[in-house]
Amino acid sequence: MLSAPENQSFTGVQLLRDQAATLFERGGWQVLFRCSGGNRLSATLLDPSERLQVTLEIPSSDDGSDWTLWLEACAEIPTTVGGALAQPMGIKQMLDVARWLEGPISEIERMALKAESQLVLQIAGTGPNS
Repeated sequence: MLSAPENQSFTGVQLLRDQAATLFERGGWQVLFRCSGGNRLSATLLDPSERLQVTLEIPSSDDGSDWTLWLEACAEIPTTVGGALAQPMGIKQMLDVARWLEGPISEIERMALKAESQLVLQIAGTGPNS
């Protein structure tokens, strides 16, 4: 299990961000970038199919601000073998994706709680009503 360091210094927060990103990297996700600016650090990763992206934002201070995990569709569901047209990834499909990623999401939530914060999950599909 990953854990938050006792000292929530800037380096400690960078370590938390990198530990959280590793949860996705183990599944083949590619780190697009890691950055720090203002009062937050973030990491953005792309899944192997290049249809999903996650961005984790962690506050750089221990002021109790929320951690935010964005789960976003980058592309439509591919065309099926039966010839159906590609379809947007709506909220229903994105909720299925969130269930599929329940392990890493739960681990990041545990990290946030240990850092005396909470995790806010944001979900966005590709459809017009997402």
